[in-house]
Amino acid sequence: MFHNMPEPSPTVSKANPSESLTEFALESLLASPEGWRSFARDSVFDWPDVPPLALIFALVNASAQIEAIFSEGSPARSAAQTGFRLAGLLSADLYAMQSLGLPHARAADFSDYWHSSDPYFLTL
Repeated sequence: MFHNMPEPSPTVSKANPSESLTEFALESLLASPEGWRSFARDSVFDWPDVPPLALIFALVNASAQIEAIFSEGSPARSAAQTGFRLAGLLSADLYAMQSLGLPHARAADFSDYWHSSDPYFLTL
């Protein structure tokens, strides 16, 4: 259903990053069992100036949509659980950044944190 979504255009991304990030999250989660692995890196690269919580919101929103669309027992439901887990991991990174007094106002700040403190999303 979401496998053939077009890549977000730069205008859409800037005009409504929440919508395009959610579409990207849906595509990433449903593309394949491993499609989610690069979501964090790719979204930080493609939407560097959005607030970090926008990425987390997109994952939660996409996961909730998957749960609403696919019935219990559908293989797609595991994608929703993966999305919620990924949102939790990004939230933990954001909290760590804030606690350490590191910059955390932009999605691009995740990349700096990953390079200096926690490379999990860089090697995923």
